[in-house]
Amino acid sequence: MAIGAETVIAALVAVLYSLQSESHGGEGGLGWLFGAIFALVLLAVISMIAGLAGSAMAVLPLVLLGRAVARRTGRRDSWQLTLATVAVVAAALALLIGSCMLLAGFDGPGDLLVYPVLALSLIVGLAPATLCARAAGNPGKPGARWRVLGGVALGGLGLLAVTLAVGVAAYGSGILKIYEPPRLAEADMVGTWTDGDGGSLRFEADGTVTAKGVNEYEATGEQSGASNCTGKWQLTENDGVGRPYELSIVDCEGLSFGWDIGGTEEHPTVFTWIGEPDSGERYILTRQR
Repeated sequence: MAIGAETVIAALVAVLYSLQSESHGGEGGLGWLFGAIFALVLLAVISMIAGLAGSAMAVLPLVLLGRAVARRTGRRDSWQLTLATVAVVAAALALLIGSCMLLAGFDGPGDLLVYPVLALSLIVGLAPATLCARAAGNPGKPGARWRVLGGVALGGLGLLAVTLAVGVAAYGSGILKIYEPPRLAEADMVGTWTDGDGGSLRFEADGTVTAKGVNEYEATGEQSGASNCTGKWQLTENDGVGRPYELSIVDCEGLSFGWDIGGTEEHPTVFTWIGEPDSGERYILTRQR
């Protein structure tokens, strides 16, 4: 149950953090909020089931291993020894998993950091659940299992409420800010926007746009070709939706719909979805100065 509670809290933190990032595939609002709540409830149910499996495969073996170490070394079975066992096992798993990642071509910032990051993540993920399982299985304390179960449930709900309250307070006070698309004037659109791979859109102040090698996509997400054409563009203000402006391109076959504004005020982008918006895949062009 502890693993399930950790998963739900981590998911809530991820949702709160994602509010700062450019949203994909949705306009926000109550629909998005109810969807996020439903997803968290569903995740809670799945996490409880996965937590039971995780306990059987990882947590209980760690508890038994700690007790075996205590017997072999002649030491008293204690939570400190259990925690040390978790740390040693986590370090060994981090070494194994990290080495496999590097051999598979992992290319991240600071490759050697993968080992301590994995080890710390495993310790943080496994230690609370293992200590709770040890306490629940203490033969010297009748009823310990139910006391631990109640404590985990109340503690998990409490941490969930605190996490939500801190997130709401952070956004409400302005410490963190919910992402908003850049508000561009038509003059800001004038210039060349490129995809970094030879494709470009050139917006002129007189309302014309020239496309060179701009990718076209089918509804399935498959690339169907590239556009080289001249048409008209217009930036239209929208009221009451998540994105304040809509970019339209006409008289340019293959590029006549689906364009939007993204990025930030300093680094704006124009983009269109590749396939369905729910896929999160976008074809992006960045303004060049």
